[in-house]
Amino acid sequence: MQIQWLFNASPSALHAAEACYRFPSRVLDPTVSQGMGEYADRLGRWIDGIAASESDRFWKELIATGAAIDSNHDLAALVLRKRIGGLVPATNINQLSGLITDVEAAFKLLFPKYLEQTPLRLRPLQDHWLGFGSGLMAHIGRVTEKALLVTECRAIALQPILGGDGVSHIDQNLVRIEAVLTNPMAELPEVVRLAWLISQLQLDLPRFSDILGPGLAGKLGPIAMLPPTLAAAEVLELSRCDEATVELAIENWQIAVPKGMEPHTQLIPTMMDWWETYLQTRPAWELALRALAKMLNVS
Repeated sequence: MQIQWLFNASPSALHAAEACYRFPSRVLDPTVSQGMGEYADRLGRWIDGIAASESDRFWKELIATGAAIDSNHDLAALVLRKRIGGLVPATNINQLSGLITDVEAAFKLLFPKYLEQTPLRLRPLQDHWLGFGSGLMAHIGRVTEKALLVTECRAIALQPILGGDGVSHIDQNLVRIEAVLTNPMAELPEVVRLAWLISQLQLDLPRFSDILGPGLAGKLGPIAMLPPTLAAAEVLELSRCDEATVELAIENWQIAVPKGMEPHTQLIPTMMDWWETYLQTRPAWELALRALAKMLNVS
């Protein structure tokens, strides 16, 4: 499996802005909040105003698309057309483009050597992937289905803002991950996080998405792919597949908990029961996903 690594300051700047605006308590370095806070707030409030309940998807689209488009005007126009739809006023495009430019300028003042330092920061993760990546993905395919394995994908290397973070963009065959120098948690190495992110990318295949309905495969993916990823990591002696480790991953990898469910007493036992049943019965993966959705009452 081939990973094409992308080094682009724009998605890192937007990732930092989203962190400052949406997750300020998780930003580790106060100088980042001080240097970017004002511009992140302006962009965040603008997105909230135009995207309303879709702001989470808007941020995701903006960060992922920013890896492939150099022009902020073109980036703004494309994301607005995709997320808002219809004829997008030029005023909105210009406003968003200007806000992105301000965020990028603030980021470059804080991290003037991002493009030089990120490949060096990323080297430990790349080395670990060379050593363990193929084995992790092969075992995920064995315990689930080979159809879940991508042959190649793109990965954005982000400036570490949150001390470790990652998101899977299944609609763009893309993942993003902070290029931390060391594993924030020994129990959950970053190479396992990367395998977990990549394992979600094929869930937009019609055989999975059609049976679940629009959007549910992406919503369920982070939860559903956690047990098989940890099972693969356990085989390679990188981590464990048990309730304690699942709980650590949900908390530290910021996995969204279904509404109304308490993680420790409800979500995790349900997940592990589902996983044990799956291993015993081995239905088609799309049927297992549908069963998990019903058990978690996710729609």
